[in-house]
Amino acid sequence: MLSIGTFFTLIIAGLAGSLPARLLHGLTAHGVPGATAARVASLPPVPVLFASLLGYNPVRTLLGPVLAHLHPAQAAFLTSRGFFPTLISPAFAQGLSAAFGFAAVACLTAALASLLRGGRYVYSKSAGLAGPPGEGNAADSASPASRR
Repeated sequence: MLSIGTFFTLIIAGLAGSLPARLLHGLTAHGVPGATAARVASLPPVPVLFASLLGYNPVRTLLGPVLAHLHPAQAAFLTSRGFFPTLISPAFAQGLSAAFGFAAVACLTAALASLLRGGRYVYSKSAGLAGPPGEGNAADSASPASRR
């Protein structure tokens, strides 16, 4: 649960860092008025993330009546299946890179901790804690029945 939350947090942080500027630039480049583009670009990145994961283009919903005032070719391009994924891909890749970077560091930290943990310890109820196997301690000489 913690890792899923961490990964989504890092992806959303990556989206929040670069998505507003990309949305603003992409929308204004295709004829959307600056005030409307700024309003859409200032929305939180979570709905954008889930829309992209579900394969949904939210531009028609976000722009609403503004689409009627645009040139039909521009409106068709903005609501096409290619505009929205192309627009958010670099921002999503930035968040995904941050999440994978965190995963790599966490794995290396765990591997280092595992490497430095020391030798193997064998516990026996009758002998208490014993040292490593093969050094003549009571845990090695006890039969499997007596270890229960």
